[in-house]
Amino acid sequence: MVSDQKPQRIVKAPAGTEKEWGLIEMTVTGFETELRTTVEKGGNGSSSYLHPPRRMRAVGYVRQGFDEMGKKGTSPEGQKAKIAGCADAHEWHLVHAYEDIGWSGEDLDRPGLLALLSSLDFEILIVDRTDRLTCKKKDLDFLLALLEKHGVTCMPATWSWEPTAQYMRWWYRLRGSPVYASLDSSPAMSETSPAMGRQVAGVAGSSN
Repeated sequence: MVSDQKPQRIVKAPAGTEKEWGLIEMTVTGFETELRTTVEKGGNGSSSYLHPPRRMRAVGYVRQGFDEMGKKGTSPEGQKAKIAGCADAHEWHLVHAYEDIGWSGEDLDRPGLLALLSSLDFEILIVDRTDRLTCKKKDLDFLLALLEKHGVTCMPATWSWEPTAQYMRWWYRLRGSPVYASLDSSPAMSETSPAMGRQVAGVAGSSN
């Protein structure tokens, strides 16, 4: 009768450790497991383990202005849920979410944003909408350039036709961002209305 048991392999203790371990050799029985797909056999009979690719690290940024507090559409919990959903959809590893509650988007002097910019040990920054990051085009230019310098791409969890959102999309497209290139393959994101195109051009040409 032919046995279904896998062949055994002999594992010898490293030279010079036999007395220390009290072992000469031990027998290990090989079993079929789901991890077998991570083992690649070499031509000389050796085995090498293939590790899965590292997921890109992402952080979230949440902002709610003082005049928006109590509004469901800008609730911190809702923003966090959308940020987490965006990270899951793209298989990014969400490691943290920074918050500025009660802070306006009219300037960049916000404790949560400053803490985020002092870290920059991640590849993706996720916001619910672009205006959560800033409401001004000149500040958006500054932030995007700073993030790009450190290899970080900013991504909104909720796409909109707002001028700042379209401007940020255009900014990354102009630079050939691989993250945005993969997203542009989605039909929902590849359409730009003529009216919105004119708004984006107006924002891009503005100095305010």
